[in-house]
Amino acid sequence: MKDKKEQQRIEYSVQNLLALSIIVIIIGIVLVLRFGQLSLLKTVNKVDLSNYQHEIPENRSSIAEARRGNIYDQHGQPIAMDTTSYSMYAVLGGDWAEGEVVQDIEQTATVLARYIDLSEEEIRKLLSTEGSDQVEFGPAGSQLTPKVKEQIEAEGLIGIQFKGSTHRYYINDYFASHLVGYVQEVKRESILQPAFKGELGVEATFDDVLSGTKDFGEKKNQKQASQGQDIYLTLDTRIQNILEDAMEKVNQTYQPKNLGAYLVDVKTGKLIAAGQRPSFNLNTREGIDDLWSNLLVETANEPGSTIKILTMASAVERQVFEPGEKFMSGKVEVYDQLVRDYNLYGWGEITFEEGLARSSNVGMVELVNRIGDQEWVQQLEKFGFGQSTNSLLANETSGSLDFSNPVSRIMSGFGQGFSATPIQLLQAFTTIGNHGEMLKVQYIDQIGKGENSYQVQSMGQVIDPKAADYVLDIMVDTVHEPYGTAQSFKSNQVTVAAKTGTAQIANPDGAGYLTGENDYYHSVVAYFPAEDPQYLFYLFLKQPTENHGKIGSQMIAEMFHPVVDAVMINQ
Repeated sequence: MKDKKEQQRIEYSVQNLLALSIIVIIIGIVLVLRFGQLSLLKTVNKVDLSNYQHEIPENRSSIAEARRGNIYDQHGQPIAMDTTSYSMYAVLGGDWAEGEVVQDIEQTATVLARYIDLSEEEIRKLLSTEGSDQVEFGPAGSQLTPKVKEQIEAEGLIGIQFKGSTHRYYINDYFASHLVGYVQEVKRESILQPAFKGELGVEATFDDVLSGTKDFGEKKNQKQASQGQDIYLTLDTRIQNILEDAMEKVNQTYQPKNLGAYLVDVKTGKLIAAGQRPSFNLNTREGIDDLWSNLLVETANEPGSTIKILTMASAVERQVFEPGEKFMSGKVEVYDQLVRDYNLYGWGEITFEEGLARSSNVGMVELVNRIGDQEWVQQLEKFGFGQSTNSLLANETSGSLDFSNPVSRIMSGFGQGFSATPIQLLQAFTTIGNHGEMLKVQYIDQIGKGENSYQVQSMGQVIDPKAADYVLDIMVDTVHEPYGTAQSFKSNQVTVAAKTGTAQIANPDGAGYLTGENDYYHSVVAYFPAEDPQYLFYLFLKQPTENHGKIGSQMIAEMFHPVVDAVMINQ
């Protein structure tokens, strides 16, 4: 089987060499432009990052005011940082002014017009306001960077003063928003105390680390400002931004109830990119009321047919069927229920391997019966279902693994009758791409520079290595064979192994499932390069409002390919 596949892959690579070259050139141009903006212009979202870098001394202990730690990606690219901005005002009179009032209105207006977005005439009118001891300059005189403040002060204008305020600034408006989280400004009695409190995501989970308040307040007569530690996430900014763009296009086009996408380094468990829709603007909070939940850990769904790769691996490990053995597809009775394949009539007698590639429910029922439903449930528990992953993120749910109904135990073999979160699925799926060893999925790379560096956490050898590798080979057929259900995920750049899923959605108001045309949970789990997987990619799309004549896998593929192309261009 492997020799035949290797020959097919070589032929496939040659045929697509030209297409690959074109894609590499296009993506290369996009990346050069993006990094040119960051490296040369030092701007993101029209914000000059060099101004903000200027205000953060290397030795943070010398800062009198409490500072929150920055959040970076795994390469040290900033994600969130404290920034100080200034509002400018002019002192026109008052006993308290002690002579520090504007002396020369004309000169002051001429100079200030060079630094703020007001004309000389507009500034003169403000400075000539009668009956006021001081005037402000509106939006044009607010949110000034430290660099602009210093430039104005260097002009030596008498009567021009500044008031500083600290803000939490996120480099990208939409960037794994529910994972990164946000802060709220808090009322403080002293600049020694933290100005912010984390309210969601990493900002909330690691609030005491970022704010430096683990011991603050416990000691009486605290004299030193709390200085937070920086946190480095496992995310890759370049990949994350590409994922966000791809997700937004799919979200706008098909208008699903929600969708999510998570890329994991399968050899380490590092979460490289994570996104969902609805999302929200990190800086303005726009969209936060559309969905507060972090879908990665807070929402569990019936996983559907992606779970079949675990069923198959468990069956291979137990040797409950012979390679190439056939079964009759189409329909099968499970107690008082009739289970059918998705095309209702099946494909006649087919091998169990082809049954996985075709996504046969009947084949999985037969395998669970041979394994034994009780032993299969124990295997699901070994994969981590029904229990928390201990992500530390707020409101993580354990999903449901309650099989009081024996029918559900059997149907769980094709992803029905139990629920799981994306992070549970990701951890379980690491087994297939990592020779049967399950790794903990983590999103913290390190805390503090050079300290607490990333450690791979093994959850044990859950599946025999040969069984995991055997299933991975079948997943390549699922993509490349004409009968495979994952043909939409065939890539011009790399050999992909994938398994799709289309799950019914349980009726929230009663028994049974929703029956609407678009009431499905579409998903895919993919590994690449299939020969020796480095990446695990799990994507889902729930209840699309507009399908534009496409099936679920085709919609998801529009998020899949831009990310895979971006990842492979640097290989």
